[in-house]
Amino acid sequence: MPIKSHLAFILHSRPYRETSQLIDVFCEDIGKVSLIYRGGRRCTRMKKGSPQPFTLLQIEYFGRGSLKTVKSIEAVTQVVPFRGNRVFVAMYVNELLYRLLLAETTCDGLFQTYQNTLLAIAGDDDLHATLRNFELTLLETLGYGVNFDKDIYTGKPLEVGFDYQYQQQLGFFVKQAQHQRHQVYSGAEIQALVSRSFTTPALRCAAKRFCRQALGDLLGNKQLHSRSLFTAVK
Repeated sequence: MPIKSHLAFILHSRPYRETSQLIDVFCEDIGKVSLIYRGGRRCTRMKKGSPQPFTLLQIEYFGRGSLKTVKSIEAVTQVVPFRGNRVFVAMYVNELLYRLLLAETTCDGLFQTYQNTLLAIAGDDDLHATLRNFELTLLETLGYGVNFDKDIYTGKPLEVGFDYQYQQQLGFFVKQAQHQRHQVYSGAEIQALVSRSFTTPALRCAAKRFCRQALGDLLGNKQLHSRSLFTAVK
């Protein structure tokens, strides 16, 4: 079988044996792939510049199991430059993909969204809006998109003048007499999630709360390491 070349980004890497690395990459055409990069930690490789996260790579690999082996790996672009704490935001995006993507499962459009997100983080774009857009797109791509249009029990359209409770992975329903306050969203806040227009501090706070809840159910109890590093943009 001929070896195919893939455009990819490194999501996560860790040492493997004396000179090698285990790397998880996000490929444009096939999704997340786990690879052995033999000799990736050798001094000679390091002097030449080993592949880094946030760099578009051209990768060839071989193997039939869940853990493939790198045949060749080459940088297509330079590392995306991040200023100050913005690198921690990019690390958070990588960790979300590393934790949530299924192995070798194509994610239509997500690769381009990821590239655009890195460039937005590196630029002067608003970090909160950038993260919320990415998180909502990730949820939709993974098949966990929420119904923002209708009450999940009555089928009636959600209206700006009402408050609604959020039910994980399903959607919203009219607020009941007994409710958990952190699960309640106004119709205006839900509309902002639909339009992805977070124009006030209250809408930004609600969008962040929703994404935390929706992603938290998928991530489980294991803490995201990157989240503790960018407290400045929480």
